[in-house]
Amino acid sequence: MQLAGALLLTTCGAAAFVTPNAGSSRSIALRGARAAAFVTPNAGSSRSIALRGAIADFCERTFEIDGDEASDIEARVVAASPRATRQTYQYAVKDPEADDDDKENLEARYAEVTNEFEARRDGLRSLGLGDAEIKRIARRVPEVLSYSAARVKAAAQSLQQNLALDDVTLRKKVILRLPQCLGLRYDLDVAPTFDLLRNDYDFADDDIRALVLGAPQILGLDASAVSSKFAALEASLGSRAAARAEALRKPAALELEVRGSKRGSVAA
Repeated sequence: MQLAGALLLTTCGAAAFVTPNAGSSRSIALRGARAAAFVTPNAGSSRSIALRGAIADFCERTFEIDGDEASDIEARVVAASPRATRQTYQYAVKDPEADDDDKENLEARYAEVTNEFEARRDGLRSLGLGDAEIKRIARRVPEVLSYSAARVKAAAQSLQQNLALDDVTLRKKVILRLPQCLGLRYDLDVAPTFDLLRNDYDFADDDIRALVLGAPQILGLDASAVSSKFAALEASLGSRAAARAEALRKPAALELEVRGSKRGSVAA
């Protein structure tokens, strides 16, 4: 049966594919939280084939990892992606038992997703990251692969400009230590915290840069969370000035948590 009514959209740097034919007896859906397996049930039949998607195949080939790890990465990338984009991934599979019309549509989606993830890898390379570093990031924080190349570029440029960082410092001291910063929108996710530091604790720009380089995870925290950490430090030391000085001397004193899958303000 044909995948009738195919509709191709563009969302967050990736194509979103939806099939509005609600009456169709054939569907492809995500299965399982651990592995991004895709299932094609036939009406009137008990056959069910688990299919890996294009993202898992891309990761296995590009990062030279085993299939199980690649499927785990795929599952986390899909979960972190905007809702419309997830539908693209649901159809980006290769089904050896699909009929000719279905196979053509599925292979087209598979090629689109593969090309998109090659572009995302190239976007990370454009920041000066080597392939070994990209592999390490993908295995540690797979959600970074859910960011489009344009999103990554914008995030990196905003952080570099506002913190006055050179390329090497940005890469080594910020991106490699907190890869998820590449999904942050500066105005929404970062600026409020920096404004808090300036207005409430008299941090100069150089102070903010020093704090970020000492504890980059501050970039992934809401201003309210950072404020509560400073308040606790101030209470233990007896004054705001002492808390400010201690945070600059030893950023770890703030006991800032690391939000490993922080995505920033991405519309789901």
